[in-house]
Amino acid sequence: MTSVCARDSRTIAQRRSDAVEALCEGRLLACDCGQPDCPARPTEEDAPAPGGVRTVINVIATEATLAGDSDAPGYLDGYGVIDADQVRELAETAAIQPIEQPEATGVQALRYQPSAALARWIRFRDLTCRFPGCDRRATFCDLDHTMPFNHDNPLEGGWTVPWDLACYCREHHRLKTFHAGPEGWRDRQLADGTIVWISPTGRIYRTDPSGADLFDDLRPPCMTPAPRPRNRNREKAARIARARNRLRDQRPVNAEHRRINTARRKEIAHRTWRNNMRRTLKLFKGNQPSTSPWCTWINDPEEPEHIPIDWQPPLPAQPLDDDEPPF
Repeated sequence: MTSVCARDSRTIAQRRSDAVEALCEGRLLACDCGQPDCPARPTEEDAPAPGGVRTVINVIATEATLAGDSDAPGYLDGYGVIDADQVRELAETAAIQPIEQPEATGVQALRYQPSAALARWIRFRDLTCRFPGCDRRATFCDLDHTMPFNHDNPLEGGWTVPWDLACYCREHHRLKTFHAGPEGWRDRQLADGTIVWISPTGRIYRTDPSGADLFDDLRPPCMTPAPRPRNRNREKAARIARARNRLRDQRPVNAEHRRINTARRKEIAHRTWRNNMRRTLKLFKGNQPSTSPWCTWINDPEEPEHIPIDWQPPLPAQPLDDDEPPF
């Protein structure tokens, strides 16, 4: 940018833009003053080496779009969706490479770090973070194993294969790593790249790979379903059994919630009643304490009538182990 003379008419920003274009074309930034005696005129010693700077961008598109038989849009990695005309314009001077799911060999599957081809395939398939509701681009995401990689014995599972890898932004990658388990977030990846999430409250979410939604070729073909004779009575019995199991598991949880809520209401009512008695004593006797042996608590300070959210009542008394009456 400073290799031009003082009579150059461009601003610093314009020189920067022209300098980037010159670097990509493998030449020096020329001065536009047009003077034959310009002190910034390049000499033979200043001639740049052939080759220049190579710029690599990744664009996903279908063969029909490149051939002009379709106006389906493409996808520019790191930017987003672009129209078919831009795809064909970029393809005129670009190297075209078919996108295929790499084969998972035994050596690569047992290695924690995925290969460059596999990482590129996963990012093209997902395009964004796979956590429900997150749209951070896959370019800035981590590649995470759906089933954790077993560093001690890789043969046990968690292989580095296309159906066990997914893109997660750093925030949701940490959430999945440190808040997983029976009481946290759980995920399961299907063969077509769909991820089924189960939240800590039991709700189920499904996230589909965005690349497969834009380009059908990125989704593995579905297997032909095997015919199965349908038995409506058996299906109805299975549904009823599942519903009863859910109700049976939820029944003690609901009972505990009712016990805690009832105890909280009683505790607030008792505190309110005791505070009213203290105010009545002060109204009739002023600051003189009560001498009654039956309610010594009336001389205590007033209690807060709002209990914290984490307040827990005492546990109920355990029943006796023997059959003897408690007297």
